Amino acid sequence: MPDSPYRLRISLNVLNHLGLNLYSNIPAVLSEAIANAWDADAGSVDVRFDIDAGTITIRDDGRGMDRQDINGKYLNVGYQKRSGSAKELTTPLGRKPMGRKGIGKLSLFSIANEVRVYSLKEHAEGQAFLLDARKIRQAIQGEDFSQAREYEPEQIEFDEVTGRQGTVIRLSSLKKLQRTSQTVRALKTRLARRFDLADDNMGFEIRVNGEAVTFSDRDYFHKARFLFQYGDYDYSRHCNRLDTEEDGVPLAFSRPVRFDQNGDHSDSGDFEISGWIAIAKHSNDLDSKGDDDNLNRISILVRKRVAQEDILQEFRMGGMFTKYVFGEIHADFLDEDDRDDIATSGRQRISEDDERYKALKQFVDSELRHIWNRTNRLKENRGMERAREIPVIGEWYDGLGSDSKSEAKRLFGRIDQIATDEEHRKTLYKHGVLAFEHLRHKEKLSQLETLDMNNLEAAVRLFSELDDIEASWYHQITLGRLDVIRKLRQHVDDDALEMVIQKHVYNHLWLMDPSWDRATETAHLERSVTHEFGEVSRKLSPEERNGRIDIRYKKISGSHVIIELKRSSVRMHDHELMGQVGRYMIALRKQLENAGEGGPVEAICLIGKNLHEWDDRAEKERSEKSLAQKNIRVVTYRQLIKDAETSYRNYLDKTEDKGRIKRILDEIDNGPIP
Repeated sequence: MPDSPYRLRISLNVLNHLGLNLYSNIPAVLSEAIANAWDADAGSVDVRFDIDAGTITIRDDGRGMDRQDINGKYLNVGYQKRSGSAKELTTPLGRKPMGRKGIGKLSLFSIANEVRVYSLKEHAEGQAFLLDARKIRQAIQGEDFSQAREYEPEQIEFDEVTGRQGTVIRLSSLKKLQRTSQTVRALKTRLARRFDLADDNMGFEIRVNGEAVTFSDRDYFHKARFLFQYGDYDYSRHCNRLDTEEDGVPLAFSRPVRFDQNGDHSDSGDFEISGWIAIAKHSNDLDSKGDDDNLNRISILVRKRVAQEDILQEFRMGGMFTKYVFGEIHADFLDEDDRDDIATSGRQRISEDDERYKALKQFVDSELRHIWNRTNRLKENRGMERAREIPVIGEWYDGLGSDSKSEAKRLFGRIDQIATDEEHRKTLYKHGVLAFEHLRHKEKLSQLETLDMNNLEAAVRLFSELDDIEASWYHQITLGRLDVIRKLRQHVDDDALEMVIQKHVYNHLWLMDPSWDRATETAHLERSVTHEFGEVSRKLSPEERNGRIDIRYKKISGSHVIIELKRSSVRMHDHELMGQVGRYMIALRKQLENAGEGGPVEAICLIGKNLHEWDDRAEKERSEKSLAQKNIRVVTYRQLIKDAETSYRNYLDKTEDKGRIKRILDEIDNGPIP
């Protein structure tokens, strides 16, 4: 066959895609070097950080490499580790290789510009060379397609490997030195989460600065509330905070491990998995806590290491459910020797178009739905039990009838599902009791129709319970209002205070009078009064108009009230104020007569500065008396807050005996959190 005029050439620029920017985080990079040590039948691999020197060193006691191995395998980008006879599909020690494409080693360039490799194979001469990412990039930039596509590493002195065999890789000129200066503990945790170290007899040990990385370094099993397991290994022995059955048995459930192409459970299915999925106690338990390692995920492990960081993100289920989920699925069927490589070129994900991955996704989707339904029932049952750990809630629950207990159980089960932290839980418990009693309140009202008023004892008991519920609700409202008032007084200066009151006073009339909870004006009367007020305002002098901010009409508790806001910069005499407000009161009475409305008319003026007459105590008393005779009340913005606080504080002080429900709420507030 004559020589073909065509040639397939591979550009060095491929390295940019395959290795120089392969990974984004250090544990992922280091896991590639650790996987190579596993494939080399190493018994241990030690990762050491030297922050002062700015280096990371990975040392293993594996088989090592001679020059032929280095050129034919290590420096041969894309070398197929699993090609050849079936005998070569396992290592001499019988391990299944983690690597496949032979490009993982290039990930080292993601965090370092210089990679020094020292390797010693038994009965061979030691080898040492330097890979420099900057020189590789220079070769790429100056590449001439007519020239050979090669980069020659620099030979360096061999002086690192001790013992008969092994490999040392030293990373320097680090790109992310600050990120690499994380604590040994944090790195151990993240490496432990990337490898399956549950098998104590695997004959392989990972160390970080001499400290062994163990399964317990994962540091997340204590967050599990419920556990669903796949396979023979019992992960529940690591979960010391699982909820338990009444007999103390942890809530860990065995699940099917085989499924078919549709993701359906089948004992004869082609696909088999192992691993676990857990539900955390609280959604914020899975927050990264600053280490950038998201726990709210389900990792996919293949051949004992992470092949895909997270499959959970593929699913969007209702509510907050997925925020509580974490776990790992071992799916070696995704990397069978006689099937195509399923990993993407980025090496951190699996090809989503592969039929094996599609089947796994369908299985996980089915499992998540099962877990969702099962845990909802569990939480509902456990919610009331947990709430009853607060003694006063237990007493309250025990006093309910059988039907009410069923309703309370559902209510507190929901609370247990949505509580995000312990203080939030207390708040929801209190509101749960109030909401439940409010529903019972409606039932009590319906009992009035059938109440035998000759039964004095039953009538007194019923009205007492109604009063108790009403008092508890109002007490909670009062506490909330008092808290708002205190914050206004403590954290807002005079000018800002007036602006806040001016903006909100018309919709929060309780600031001016605790009895004014709601305004009840009709739309027609409101329009007519507003129009009439506009006519009055147009007749005011420019100075009088500039002294006002706003004026409104409200119908409250049978009274018709005019509320006028004065600018803080304006200081007036009482006769001026009476003249201006008097005009609006006359206009209002006129409109009320036209509408056939009755009832008293009064006015409140909020001012920033005291009236002139108030400088003298005697004059102030005379002024206030004159204003009161005309049903006009004048209050400064600052005095309004003070009076409101005093009024609500006095109410609370006079109602120390707040009844059964308030006692429950107080004890929830002051008691321990379950």
